[in-house]
Amino acid sequence: MEEKSTDKNPEESSSTLYYVVGAIVLVAVVAAGYFLRPKAATQTQPTTTVPAGPTPTPGPITGLACERQYYNPIVGFERYFVSAEGVDTVGTKSVTCDFTMSVAGAVVGSASESSQVLNAPERGGVAFRCTTKPVDLKRNVPTKVDVTITSDRGQTTTCSQTFVYP
Repeated sequence: MEEKSTDKNPEESSSTLYYVVGAIVLVAVVAAGYFLRPKAATQTQPTTTVPAGPTPTPGPITGLACERQYYNPIVGFERYFVSAEGVDTVGTKSVTCDFTMSVAGAVVGSASESSQVLNAPERGGVAFRCTTKPVDLKRNVPTKVDVTITSDRGQTTTCSQTFVYP
């Protein structure tokens, strides 16, 4: 008598196993992609929209003034460029900016820079920017920067701002 075997060919069972494992991996990848996708932000409070309008132009220049102070870091070092911008009336050709940096009343740095002026006809005067050479200043320490600006016509103004350098 002839015996019939119910065992399948070993090649067929291993290829079926590959198909099943492949299907499971595919489902896992699709599920991971679904659950790890960026979620839309949920809005908890209603927001009011303010229509964007034109940026207000500073007013006419009436005299020597310091309008803005800022700094730029040198990445990887505790060194910073410190700048002051300002304006003066027509007739001024150059300004000198004297920077004094202090921490808790003690002077930790100083610099003096000169700047030529640029015409600012839209405001009826001239504008300038003084920038120091890199100055060594400590990070995360409130540092007060005082700037005394003197024009070539002998006028003087001052401005101060406290920075915490990153």
